[in-house]
Amino acid sequence: MPPGEGRDAGPRSVSASGGGQMLEQIQAQLSGTAQALNLNPRQQALWETYQSRVGALVADQMRVDFNSAMRRTAMQQIHAKVDTVRNRLTALEDIATAAQALYQSLDETQRAVADQRLAGTVPALYSGLGSPGGAGPMPGGRNGGAGMGGPGGMGTPPGRGGPGGGF
Repeated sequence: MPPGEGRDAGPRSVSASGGGQMLEQIQAQLSGTAQALNLNPRQQALWETYQSRVGALVADQMRVDFNSAMRRTAMQQIHAKVDTVRNRLTALEDIATAAQALYQSLDETQRAVADQRLAGTVPALYSGLGSPGGAGPMPGGRNGGAGMGGPGGMGTPPGRGGPGGGF
């Protein structure tokens, strides 16, 4: 059995290569959007709040307990998925609130940029609790994984995104 996959391994992050690549793409998308918006100091503070909300959701989605299925009944697993998605929806609502405050502070030129880019910085939700047997999400957007695609990006298989790219 590979290191870290025993019964007592507990929660951990998506693989270093898949999770690291995803994080780099998200950071690049956020950085590029902030640069394109050309934010003033007041707007920068609102952007930092927005960015921290996005970062919190991404960090939560990267944490996976691969062994939880071995320790839970079917109903406990289902309830855990519901709780996870409920928590992540709350995080997404926090992102929307921060985005609204930022968007309201933008001038017309900045709003045009935001209309093209801002939605692409918001990760899509997924339960983060993998397929039967506790296999967990798979990078690349399969089984609730962290693939990058169109607007909203995460959870969409690569190349399946709509106009505007996303990550």
